[in-house]
Amino acid sequence: MTDARKMTVSAIQITAVDGEKADTVDKMMGLIDEAGGRGTDFCVLPELWTGLGFSDENVYREIAEPIPGPVTRQLSEKARRFGMYIAGSIYEDAGNGDYHNSLPLISPDGEVLGVYRKTHLFDAPNRTDIPSGIMESKKVKPGSSLDVYTTNLARVGLSVCSDLRFPEIYRDMALQGAEIMVCASAFLSPRHDHWEFFLRSRATENQCYVVASGQYGTEPKSGISFVGRSMIVDPWGTIIATASDEEGVVTAHIDLDFIREVRGRYPLMDQRRPELYSTLLSGV
Repeated sequence: MTDARKMTVSAIQITAVDGEKADTVDKMMGLIDEAGGRGTDFCVLPELWTGLGFSDENVYREIAEPIPGPVTRQLSEKARRFGMYIAGSIYEDAGNGDYHNSLPLISPDGEVLGVYRKTHLFDAPNRTDIPSGIMESKKVKPGSSLDVYTTNLARVGLSVCSDLRFPEIYRDMALQGAEIMVCASAFLSPRHDHWEFFLRSRATENQCYVVASGQYGTEPKSGISFVGRSMIVDPWGTIIATASDEEGVVTAHIDLDFIREVRGRYPLMDQRRPELYSTLLSGV
């Protein structure tokens, strides 16, 4: 879109299959082409979209790669071709035996603007609805910063999946000036209600757009299922686009000036009283 404060955003959802990285990457490249053909300015991919690594304890090492690396170079080519930003999480091999769940942000000129490393890992050893249980901290190390980037479209904050359950992350990004909050996710089914509730809450309480993409369906090697329902939520908490229950692309046109309008209706940020929030700052 040509207006300086209007843009087109897309979220792509797929079912990534462990052990089939090349085919999964090819599928994603085709869907990015579809998003690019719609004039997308900012495209969000799911969490761990090159492979989930849930089917055994070690397969994530085979999926992981450095950033920049082969996959980010392919994303850079697409970003340059379509003149769009791309963000989505992959297993990062950081060297020295260290791995992260990392979300690189690729600019329209193909540069890696930055890499957000998931800060709040998903450790759920007692979930009865997950065949093997998941302890993400056994695979990857958490990141140590909350990252907001200035682009020529908007200020963009980055997050990954279980970060969504920690509202402090998003308030911090809002206070850094984030206008669009990205959530790349592999949100576990059947918690459709949590997924939608959290996304709408994070958008409403921070008066920002949220663009969230999720893994969809059941990963056949692990048998673990995901919500999908990738969506775009506006600063008033309205869902303006939701993906169907299938692999594909969901796209919406947004107007960043609506952020100013919503904040004018109800100036939440101006009404905050940080002097009352000492417990949050104390680390308790």
